[in-house]
Amino acid sequence: MRKWMIALAFLLSMLSGMLAWAQPPSPPPIRYPDLSVGVLSEDPGYGERWSTDIFPFGNYVGPTTGQDVFCRTYLRFSLPFAPESIARAVLTVYVDDYWPGPGGAPMSVYPVVEDWPAGVDWYDMATWPELGNPVATTQVTSDGGWFTWDVTGLVREWASGARPNYGLALAAADLNSTASHWAAARRLTAGDPATRPYLALTLEVPATATIFPPTPVPTEAPAPTAAPPPAPEPSPTPTPIAALLPESGGGAGATGCLLGGIGLALLLLAVVLRSREGAL
Repeated sequence: MRKWMIALAFLLSMLSGMLAWAQPPSPPPIRYPDLSVGVLSEDPGYGERWSTDIFPFGNYVGPTTGQDVFCRTYLRFSLPFAPESIARAVLTVYVDDYWPGPGGAPMSVYPVVEDWPAGVDWYDMATWPELGNPVATTQVTSDGGWFTWDVTGLVREWASGARPNYGLALAAADLNSTASHWAAARRLTAGDPATRPYLALTLEVPATATIFPPTPVPTEAPAPTAAPPPAPEPSPTPTPIAALLPESGGGAGATGCLLGGIGLALLLLAVVLRSREGAL
């Protein structure tokens, strides 16, 4: 009976480790912007020159006025994560309008290097928040749909405090170009929350759990007050079983912990039974 219980304990411990490794990866956390605004340098002829729902970016020549029009979208995200846990950060934007089509143009992500929106006149391009050097560039086309920019380095700098988190901006790859290419996110779907721009984060959190806590070591042994009692008969000492602990989150990890606990309980019960047989 005792041998069967020990074998079952080993089997359950191994099964718990297998279930822990079999956990499906968690989807990347999604961070939506806390602040957002899209701006145009000139009157577009209809609608507003700035919006918190429609996000244009790129430069073009106005077909009616003949003036150069510069467009930018500013986004700011809060990031309650440690920098070492951020494996990847991707800005994802839904483009549903482009001019002129068919065509495409490179669009870049820039870090914003000063605070906003306090004191910013969105109708005056000269007071728009200043941008740093581009950190990612993607070819945006008139086909529309979701476009992405890898901004991992920038986001890690925000999280570590190496760079102040004033957000980022989407604009033409050449900020001074007057090429006729203009894109907009949510111009046709501003009322749909599913088309909001967002950061997709992939996080890596190392597991730090241990099975057996360390035994405290006394700094000084107390002086004996009486003769020590006779030493008890030696009893077998259970050997710790190495088991893979699941990381936090996921139903398979919880199941693995439960099975590991059952296996450890059965092993201890077998040791107790063996000790009692030796005493008898």
